[in-house]
Amino acid sequence: MTVLLRMFAVQTKANFVWYFRRDGEMMFWTLAMPVFFLVLFSFAFSNGSTSKSSAFLVPGIIGAQVLSSGFWGVGVMLATFREKHLLRRVYLTPMPPWIFFASLVVYRMVLLAAQAAILVAVGTLLFHVRIAGNPLHILAILLLGTATFVSLGTIVGALARTTESANNIASVLTVPLAFLSDAYIPIDRFPHAVSATLRLLPSTQFIDTFRDVATGGASLAHYGVWLLALVAWTVAGTAISARTFRWV
Repeated sequence: MTVLLRMFAVQTKANFVWYFRRDGEMMFWTLAMPVFFLVLFSFAFSNGSTSKSSAFLVPGIIGAQVLSSGFWGVGVMLATFREKHLLRRVYLTPMPPWIFFASLVVYRMVLLAAQAAILVAVGTLLFHVRIAGNPLHILAILLLGTATFVSLGTIVGALARTTESANNIASVLTVPLAFLSDAYIPIDRFPHAVSATLRLLPSTQFIDTFRDVATGGASLAHYGVWLLALVAWTVAGTAISARTFRWV
């Protein structure tokens, strides 16, 4: 067990070292751009008071970052690792594959925690957004959402042959989902048939559940069907990734 924990710690550290060395300047944009969108859309969508629009946007933008984390953060990262033959090196080590993928989840969760903390701080200080939910429920839905989109992002990393193709696939998935999943724009503004269809998306189910739990104080027990759906997406994504993933 001690050896496995040491492997896990070393691989997680390696993920961060790779990120800062390769995308050090992107760290600023990763943390700053969500805040920019929060301030911009809070004023753009407000009807006199920005508090209501910000209360909608803070959890929505955090949810959108979870999507981005899976498709871009993990999917593109895996494709890059394969292209640079780093995955082959990992495969040849005695480290079990599950430790490698678990370290990816933790690595993305730490970055997400930093993004969420900054967004909540800005939302609270500038727009008086209040996080009223049970912290354990908030953490649980964030962990489930991260697991869901990391598993789906792994499929992108498994199927994409190059970093460029992974970036293209991630863009096609992330950008439309972010704007059609109740993250930035309320989907209730769409015709009923459209909004009802959009609520079937795992991204919408995750973001709406997270928002209602975080700022509405709702219990996860009210969202049992959606939680089961997210678990099903996670299991399906993991199964497909396991069958299609290539180390070289």
